[in-house]
Amino acid sequence: MLDEPLGQLDRSLRERLVVELRTLFQELGTTVLAVTHDQGEAFALADRVVVMRDGRIAQEGSPLDVWQRPASAFVARFLGFDNVTGATVTGRAAATAWGKVPVPEGSPQGEVDLLLRPAGVLIGAPEDGLRCTVGVRTFRGNHVTVRLTPENAPTLEAECALRDTPEEGAVVGVRFDAAETVVLAAE
Repeated sequence: MLDEPLGQLDRSLRERLVVELRTLFQELGTTVLAVTHDQGEAFALADRVVVMRDGRIAQEGSPLDVWQRPASAFVARFLGFDNVTGATVTGRAAATAWGKVPVPEGSPQGEVDLLLRPAGVLIGAPEDGLRCTVGVRTFRGNHVTVRLTPENAPTLEAECALRDTPEEGAVVGVRFDAAETVVLAAE
């Protein structure tokens, strides 16, 4: 059992040790239980991830499965996603506080929670969708996260390439990519 094994290390050392630990775990062929509050660390080290809520399992699965298909709004928020809202799905669209949002084919219908991944919040010209004002921009290495404030809806987070990042204070239009939308069971 490892308790916060990489918690007090600088980023560079932590990234190197993740590779070494994964290799060691595979060579030993033994089960290792690593407890951490760092989602990045958990997903980098694990073959299986368990998300706990109030002493109970909220979701378990491979890192890829949990990341791609969070089981609930709680799990989505735990993973660091902010664009989570209640919605009503009818056909291939969901009615949300941000307007109509396309959903993947075969999505559950009715009252649900909806996750809009930041990569699926597409920024364009102001006339091309939900009008938003660009707020704080945060450099993330290979992309920038952008906080967007719609006129009459909750704040959104988007990701964009470095070269496509709008200026703070700019007015933009937002569309949504169904492939980056996850329909969650309502809590």
